[in-house]
Amino acid sequence: MNATTTLIGSPAVLDELPAGTEVKDADGDSGTKTRDGGWKVVGFGWALDPDWFRFPVHVVNPTAATAELVADLAGPQTPHVLKSEIRGILGDIHKLWEKQEAELDELRDEDGDVPSDNFREWDGLRYDAHPEQDSGMLGTVVSRLEKLLDPSGGA
Repeated sequence: MNATTTLIGSPAVLDELPAGTEVKDADGDSGTKTRDGGWKVVGFGWALDPDWFRFPVHVVNPTAATAELVADLAGPQTPHVLKSEIRGILGDIHKLWEKQEAELDELRDEDGDVPSDNFREWDGLRYDAHPEQDSGMLGTVVSRLEKLLDPSGGA
């Protein structure tokens, strides 16, 4: 991990970092998060608040977990954007279900039963007769969810 992957622009993100995390600010000052939530900075005999630092701040030698935490907290995705995308994914899933149910309804007779002539088609619609389509749909869902977690695409 390098400094650009853990760039922090807000004191609120510093509040969430675990004790023992070391950061360096835009002026070159370094501080270490204390157990009580303050920041120990060389030259000061007391813990400082996170807004003391000059932003942007980066984590020095971050662990993978700390880098991921910073990315989650400081990333460009807002809760509104995430919820909107998840609603879109769920909407697509519901449309697919409704389409499948409509196709199944077409096979029923006026009493709601499935005539024996339609059993094979019924089974095909009901029990994954098209795994290649399911695989493609699952791939789309996975890529959309991955994009939510890493909007830069891993760049």
